Amino acid sequence: MKARHVAALGLAVVVVVAGHRLVAGPPTRAAVDPGAVPSPAVPADAFAARVLRVVDGDTLLATYAGSRQAVYVRVIGVDTPETVKPGVPVRCYGPQASAFTKHLLPPGSTVRAAYEPGGELDRYGRQLWDVWLPDGRFLESVLAAAGTARAYPFPPQVEHADLIRSLADRARVAQRGLWGAPCHGNSFGDNG
Repeated sequence: MKARHVAALGLAVVVVVAGHRLVAGPPTRAAVDPGAVPSPAVPADAFAARVLRVVDGDTLLATYAGSRQAVYVRVIGVDTPETVKPGVPVRCYGPQASAFTKHLLPPGSTVRAAYEPGGELDRYGRQLWDVWLPDGRFLESVLAAAGTARAYPFPPQVEHADLIRSLADRARVAQRGLWGAPCHGNSFGDNG
């Protein structure tokens, strides 16, 4: 009698696990670094900043070089699927986009950053920065090319919008990142 219960329990576990895998669909692939990407030159008025931590795929906490004052930063021109916004569910490919940005910007890394004309803060009080990685690549280009972000031009900060859109369009056509299975670009509340 005891052997039958153990066998039945084992079968139940197998059925539950198999059912979960069927319902969950195909696994979401991790982002792949695209390597060299078109990147604008670092502007003469760019400043150094140190990354404290990445909040999600397009937001980080940083300090200006030589300062201890932490500021929240919203990266200009891109939008990654939500992972931490209160009242919003974690979106498809959000965890992968966040993990990719964390890979690119580990705590303590030094970046170059610059403002664009039109204001330094968004409506939530976050600094609006263009960011160049320690290796010289433009963060927004890397995120768009990898398929971890969509182009998100938000006037008046649209200095690099054409470049970012071009790279995001190539990622979409190639079905990289959030543009591939299982998300197919349905990673945003507006399905954009």
